[in-house]
Amino acid sequence: MKPPLLSVVVPVHNVEAYLEDCLRSVAEQTLDAIEVVMVDDGSTDGSARIAAEFAARDSRFRLVRQQNAGLSAARNTGVRHTTPTVPYLAFADSDDVVVHDAYERMTASLESSGSDLATGNVWRLTGQGRQQAWQYRWLTSPRSRTHITRDPRLLADRVAWNKVFRRTFWDTHAFAFPEGRLYEDTPVMIPAHYLAGSVDVLAEHVYYWRVREGSITRRRTDVTGVRDRIAACEGVSAFLGGRDAAQRRAYDASCLRDDFGYFLDGLPMGGEAYRAAFLEGAGAFVDRAGPEVLEGLPVELRIKWQLVRERRLAELLEVLAFERANGTGTFAVEGLPGRRRAVYPGVHGASAPLTGKDVPAVARLLEARWGADGKLRLRGYAYLRNLPAGSTRRRLTLGMARAERGRAVRPVPVRPVPAPEATVNSGQELHGYDHAGFEMVLDPDRLPATAEGGGWLVGLVLAAPGTVRRV
Repeated sequence: MKPPLLSVVVPVHNVEAYLEDCLRSVAEQTLDAIEVVMVDDGSTDGSARIAAEFAARDSRFRLVRQQNAGLSAARNTGVRHTTPTVPYLAFADSDDVVVHDAYERMTASLESSGSDLATGNVWRLTGQGRQQAWQYRWLTSPRSRTHITRDPRLLADRVAWNKVFRRTFWDTHAFAFPEGRLYEDTPVMIPAHYLAGSVDVLAEHVYYWRVREGSITRRRTDVTGVRDRIAACEGVSAFLGGRDAAQRRAYDASCLRDDFGYFLDGLPMGGEAYRAAFLEGAGAFVDRAGPEVLEGLPVELRIKWQLVRERRLAELLEVLAFERANGTGTFAVEGLPGRRRAVYPGVHGASAPLTGKDVPAVARLLEARWGADGKLRLRGYAYLRNLPAGSTRRRLTLGMARAERGRAVRPVPVRPVPAPEATVNSGQELHGYDHAGFEMVLDPDRLPATAEGGGWLVGLVLAAPGTVRRV
């Protein structure tokens, strides 16, 4: 048997319904030169039996047993029981599935590049099947020997199980998961990204992350959960604060946008203790981060986090109730161009100045057909979100055809038509977009061949006083 190239640590606790699939996915990796350390963390179901059966029939698998101490402790125990001279280290959670060739691809990348860790794309695995994990939607192209300081999107890469680490890198920095806490990955993964000399990023999927109702990442009204998540983020922020102020601001903003937003949305369902813990911890985080961190967030988050900063729970709950009825990102607009503000009707003091990014264009093509006359007829709708279609504050000014290559532009007549589906599809009731419909007729004979070759792109210009958008 080949000496192992990779150590895989699998913590196990009460997952008998999923453990067989997880361990089989590791056993059947195209990289067979592996050692697998399973750590039974005091399971009370049949998990330990399943793990023992794997160890009995596959010499690459070993089972370590301990009293229940939590996921972090089990992972740390597993690392201590691996062979320290094995070049690479990985972690797999026992209710998940590893893509069949993931470890081969990641170790091969590290062998080629010399980077300290490799990370890959992730599927979410639910009862409805697999879907792209939203945290990794940005991961569309591979990159070798990159770094979080050159690619800040890696701030979203905060889990341990889609990675392979160079073992000498892991040991040099004495990484260990914080024991006795939930949300244990972030305090290790972000420092690992920052301390790495370079990182390989694989755009192809390497891992199936099973999302289970009731798992720790879905308990949004748990007092311990919210405290531990905020503490984890504060710890990483402090780590970055001593090294890179710009990265710290970017990380703090990502916590307000993603990590804490999950708990923010849970406030209406939470009890008094949960709400108090959230306001205390998240409020202190925003106080420390400062108002400049809010500036790059969407306006609806700027409003909500300002209410948190001011500890105005009643108004915050009213805003969340408004969003449940009308959808996130829906608000009224008041003021003159250049001084517009987003406001939540009926919620005192829940407002913030609008920036250009806060009034996006929404467009949808409903029909495209060629007529017998050889002309292309397009029908759809387009509007500036939160500015009522058909009002004096918004008008559809121009259709255009732009050369795919080059700068040639041709105007295309646009005829306004009713489009009640625009309001229906918007998912809110505050604004009416029934008059946002358009029809365009394009005559290819009137579009000259461009000197650069290529075709023509069809678009629209939407305008309101002080706002212009192209779609």
